[in-house]
Amino acid sequence: MSKIQNMTITEASKALQARNISPVELMQSFLKVSESWEDKLNVWVTMDPELAMNSARICESEISSGIYKGPLHGIPIGVKDIYFTKDMKTTCCSPIYQDFRSAYDSEPVKLLREAGAVIMGKTVTTQFACGDPPPTKNPWNLSRTPGGSSSGSAAGLASGYFSASLGSQTAGSVLRPAAYNGLVGLKPTHGLVSKFGVYPVAPSLDTMGWFTKSVEDSAILLQCLAKFDEKDEGSVQTRIPQYSEPLKEISPPRIGIVDQYYSTKSDSETWSALMNLIDKLSKEGAFIKNIAIETDFEEALSSHHVIMTSEGASTHSENFKIRPNDYAPHVRKIIETGQQTNAVDYINAKKTQRRLHLAVERALQNIDILLSPTAMSGAPTPDTTGQPVFQAPWTMAGVPSINLPYTLDRDGLPLGVQLAAKKFDEANLLSSSLWIEKAVNFSAKPTFV
Repeated sequence: MSKIQNMTITEASKALQARNISPVELMQSFLKVSESWEDKLNVWVTMDPELAMNSARICESEISSGIYKGPLHGIPIGVKDIYFTKDMKTTCCSPIYQDFRSAYDSEPVKLLREAGAVIMGKTVTTQFACGDPPPTKNPWNLSRTPGGSSSGSAAGLASGYFSASLGSQTAGSVLRPAAYNGLVGLKPTHGLVSKFGVYPVAPSLDTMGWFTKSVEDSAILLQCLAKFDEKDEGSVQTRIPQYSEPLKEISPPRIGIVDQYYSTKSDSETWSALMNLIDKLSKEGAFIKNIAIETDFEEALSSHHVIMTSEGASTHSENFKIRPNDYAPHVRKIIETGQQTNAVDYINAKKTQRRLHLAVERALQNIDILLSPTAMSGAPTPDTTGQPVFQAPWTMAGVPSINLPYTLDRDGLPLGVQLAAKKFDEANLLSSSLWIEKAVNFSAKPTFV
């Protein structure tokens, strides 16, 4: 990758504001990478180079005339193809919506545009953001999955297609692809970022998230996107802090290690690597203790499945009646399972969700973050998107969580560590993550690109 592709948003925005590079030069550089590797990687669903360049020219004109909107002005962003965009198709990677054009932008896209970001194109998602394997390849190893469902958003950022990208998570669709592609992946508290205009999977679980090259970049996106939205019935009204403030003076965090369930389900190399990381963080000054969460993880995951399939069946009820054969196998199974679930099971699953949230909050009373491996192993083969069981508990609990890359496995694939914090405590999660990011100093890049 060139120097420009390696720039974080923080670095690129400073260069743009100082006019050391222009938005047009930045876009041209990313388009060159996209054109070079797209035939191999399959990141894009929809991408019009001229539309992207026109948006970059507008940003260049604004900045050159003294109008600077902030750190996202002129920054190219990839967007998962379930976010509605008024100037390009939103297909959900389904034949049902292959020609669908929205008359409006989803709220996250609208906020990004208002901040001056350039929506570069729409990235591949597994069909309807569920689990059927995507055509997208993992740039670290083309014979491995990039993860899902936010496949193109993760692989594209890792490959240098854009500066950041939007994804979504109902079980593990941000954190797992972030781990498999060596990226920072943030899933905020459920309800902090609007999901208006984003095609749903299961509304009470769906959480908007994103991929960046650094913790600081994730904070920049969160500052832009965290906002109450009355159009989203799940949106929560809460105080929005300046997320960059705690990043100025970071200190060693108090870390709770979650080994129940995770230690027995991880492969031996992944767990050994995590223990080495914990030892390093302890030597750097972090307070470390083992934490027991008062929950049965298997029960929580079973309840998550009940909620996701029940709400998924509702989401797709009309289309499934009319066009059942246009659904991929995994989505079809979700819908059919949900159709057979009774109301008592759903209500009991929601009660388990509430208990899990309270148990996680109690576990966090005297520490800053919970730490666990993000995935069972490095990226597996492309007949799967990987297992969401390590990420889903934090989605189920509704708490913020983040992936940080920290090492490579024996196959040269990235491994990620997963951190979770209290509900709406993103400021603390980000500051703790930045301390760990600096302590680890992960700098490996995909060899393919």
